[in-house]
Amino acid sequence: MNNNPFLEKPNCILCGPSEERILFQKKSPAGEIFTLVRCNGCGLQYVSPRPSEEMMTRYYSNSYFTERTDRGYNNYFSPEIRNEIERVFTLNLTDLDFFNYEKSLDGSKHSLDIGCAAGYFVAYLANRGWDAEGIDISSDCISFSQDALKLKTECNDYLVTDYSEKFHLITLWASIEHLHNPQRVIEKAYNDLHENGRLYISTCRVGGVNAMKLFRKKWRFYNFPEHLYFFSHRTLAQLLAAHGFTIERYVTYGSGIGAPGSFIKRIADSVVKRFKAGDMMIISAKKL
Repeated sequence: MNNNPFLEKPNCILCGPSEERILFQKKSPAGEIFTLVRCNGCGLQYVSPRPSEEMMTRYYSNSYFTERTDRGYNNYFSPEIRNEIERVFTLNLTDLDFFNYEKSLDGSKHSLDIGCAAGYFVAYLANRGWDAEGIDISSDCISFSQDALKLKTECNDYLVTDYSEKFHLITLWASIEHLHNPQRVIEKAYNDLHENGRLYISTCRVGGVNAMKLFRKKWRFYNFPEHLYFFSHRTLAQLLAAHGFTIERYVTYGSGIGAPGSFIKRIADSVVKRFKAGDMMIISAKKL
């Protein structure tokens, strides 16, 4: 039994209360030990027990975005990181057929980026003429997006935020794995979208033929407790279908092999994308 008042034991978001199997335990950078489990019913992987939402703010201080190396960024606010993120956005948007979808829209185009961080995707769409908004729980990121980039962003919890108009596009770029209640976010996104709107999600991928199997518990995305959920294509599709969505496009990419910019990495990334074996996936979903 968990006696730590700052930890909580979640049920599976797809099956509810269900039996689960322990996969392994791993330390956080602070030395805390967290456990990854898999639901015996659907196969969804998640951290259990996990920090409460109130406790999670300690993991998203400014240093999370400025001092990480092995866990992600080395100064997220730098122009170099922004350029790289925008490069990846453009590739992802091409794979998801975004530019044709954008052309099909008449009049004003309204978007929301959930977990917008510094607001780079908000800026990307704003520069393309969108009425672009973003929301994030990191006050450091939102301050940067508002002060340095002059964006329409908000430091708040999406689940308690109301919007006066519907969105043509809602995005969750590398965000859904961080959420305590991804099922509630997907449900709300359904209600916040236009009938012909699109939901874009990128997240790390488990299951199937996958580059992550080379690394096991040392996989680059097994970052506990910032990452709480690990979806396969099947479990993500199941979550979306349960809340009224169907996947119209699905692409995998990324190998985690080789140093950034290296020949080995370029080859490995090309191979896994061609054979749908990437450890990242992007999807475009629309309402049923």
